[in-house]
Amino acid sequence: MTTLRRAAAVAAALIVTPALTACSSVDEPEARRVATEFARLAGTDPTAACALLAPRTLEQVIQDGDGDCAEGLQSESPRPASTITSVSVAINGAQVVMDNQVLFLAHFDTGWRVTAAGCTRDAADDAVPYQCSVKGS
Repeated sequence: MTTLRRAAAVAAALIVTPALTACSSVDEPEARRVATEFARLAGTDPTAACALLAPRTLEQVIQDGDGDCAEGLQSESPRPASTITSVSVAINGAQVVMDNQVLFLAHFDTGWRVTAAGCTRDAADDAVPYQCSVKGS
């Protein structure tokens, strides 16, 4: 009976894994587009960039800007857009690595939204957390 359960679990994993991967590759271009657009707009049109923020991140940036998202975003000084080196999408989350920062996104009913931007690490070690200039609470 135990062998049968293991075989069923392996079969289920083999069926589910390709489905998640397929979903990820479909979402990658849109996550890439939103990250690029946010990074570009943050320095040139912060009001438009605010529309690409996730709800909690938007709340935090508004708080940081004393009630004004554009002011809060300008005070956070996110890094300008640069070349994307990789995009990773897993279910409802994405990580977009640019050559000068990392952006994190989440998928909502309204589409992909930026949860953190201007993120860097002091070490190449994956155990070291990112420090982000724009982030939610």
